[in-house]
Amino acid sequence: MGRSRQKVRQSKVDCIVTILIYIILVIIGLMTLFPFMDVVFNSLTSSKELVENAKAVIAIPKHPTLENYKYVLSGNSIFRAYGVTVFRTVVGTLLNLVITVMTAYPLSKKFLPGRNVLMQIFFFTMIFSGGMIPTYLVVKTFKLSNTIWALIIPSLLNVYNMIIMRTFFEGISEELEDAARIDGCSEWKTLLKIVLPVSKPTLASIALFYAVWHWNSFFDVVLYITDRKLWPLQTLLREVVLTMSMAELNAQMADVAAPPSSSVIAATVMVSTVPILAVYPFLQKYFVKGVMVGAVKG
Repeated sequence: MGRSRQKVRQSKVDCIVTILIYIILVIIGLMTLFPFMDVVFNSLTSSKELVENAKAVIAIPKHPTLENYKYVLSGNSIFRAYGVTVFRTVVGTLLNLVITVMTAYPLSKKFLPGRNVLMQIFFFTMIFSGGMIPTYLVVKTFKLSNTIWALIIPSLLNVYNMIIMRTFFEGISEELEDAARIDGCSEWKTLLKIVLPVSKPTLASIALFYAVWHWNSFFDVVLYITDRKLWPLQTLLREVVLTMSMAELNAQMADVAAPPSSSVIAATVMVSTVPILAVYPFLQKYFVKGVMVGAVKG
């Protein structure tokens, strides 16, 4: 009887703990969702309602409007920025994956001469970078300034992602690769036909890392790009956020009557954020699996 009562008590405690965990998770989820919902509501709020609800922490628009989105999308700047961002994200991510795989695969082989020394060099560069000014001088020397390649080539390899990829390659059974070599496969064919197909989860997670970084990056544009035609979305968004004058906003985006600046900022944030958010659900299962597998050796 004593044991059964103890089990009942334990089950009640477990239920209480489970309920508390769910409550905490719901609160954290709402706290995370709150800023995003505030941006969504502001982007759909008219100028009159925005003034009326100025003191509200978060105000749901009574009469939603798309005028802010029409204003943001009325000029050519946003579409040109979209084109630059999409090109940078797609081409940059593909090149990142190629360089990451080509670096990680040889370093995953124990018979590679100087393997440990090379890894130490890569790790050193991850901790101590060359610095902003030397990097700028290198980009300028190679005449990459004011070109889209200035946003791609200097960041071709992320050492952290390369280490994840190398760790995954080390965990692939050597017997699998030996069988491929016995069948006459070269190292290139083994990599393309055997190794990469079983590495899809890790490749997908690393691709997502690179794609999100390219999509959200703006500081390198400030350093290397002065031509406004090469501005990506995030740099345009930064300019909108920093510009509170309606006259300047009209000159940058369109010659139309300007809604309130906070509404324009909110609409611009939504326009620049939703596309990359829409990609994540399709890669979520690969993302979680790839990170977990790539983080465990053997």
